[in-house]
Amino acid sequence: MRKLKNSLLWAFAASFCTTIAVAQSQESLNTDRPDQSEGVYTLPKGQFQVENGFVFSKEESTDNLMLRYGLITNTEIRLETNFDVKTPDFSSTIFSVKQRLWESERYLPSVSLIGYGQYSKTDLKKYSFDACLAFESSLSEQLSLAYSLSSVQQFEGYNFTTELNYIPTSKFWGFVEYYATYQPHYAPLHNINAGIAYFIKPNFQIDLSGGHTLFQEEANYFLEVGMGYLFN
Repeated sequence: MRKLKNSLLWAFAASFCTTIAVAQSQESLNTDRPDQSEGVYTLPKGQFQVENGFVFSKEESTDNLMLRYGLITNTEIRLETNFDVKTPDFSSTIFSVKQRLWESERYLPSVSLIGYGQYSKTDLKKYSFDACLAFESSLSEQLSLAYSLSSVQQFEGYNFTTELNYIPTSKFWGFVEYYATYQPHYAPLHNINAGIAYFIKPNFQIDLSGGHTLFQEEANYFLEVGMGYLFN
């Protein structure tokens, strides 16, 4: 019990400290949370961003932390950890590189490529390398469509996501998303979720989302709360 309390305290403290460690900036941020789709946006060179969220479901409670850094123009590097609150232990660590390939032009979508290297304690393969192609198309000033296709378990299966984003004001944005996982020897996993984000400051976002599985005898619901902060 003491170990669990210490781990929870560490996770919350880390999240809190990232929001107050530096002075507030007026630079806006663009996060890859709380949805499942990978965004096409890459951080400008030299910028650092923290994204953190807690996911609660019937089967698990997880703290997901992502650190992002703009390495050069159109290229960012990222480090992501998933901390299992119930164990408590780190279930996986992922290093990734995101490269912007194409900027949206007329009817063509923006495109980014992400490469992953992952260590996982829970998957059959402890170490794996995968990739993702992410797309985003602007439908209007307030609506956009994001979609991505990524491999899983060393290209043995794949994830598909599609998401509709709505940005009514500079303070709010919301989304509705469908995503699925296809792997050999397993039935496909279908999910739907939705969420909103609010900008306390241009560089500080808080968010709330939730969803559940589809086409299952017993749906698994989940709720996620989180934040994003851009350092300059």
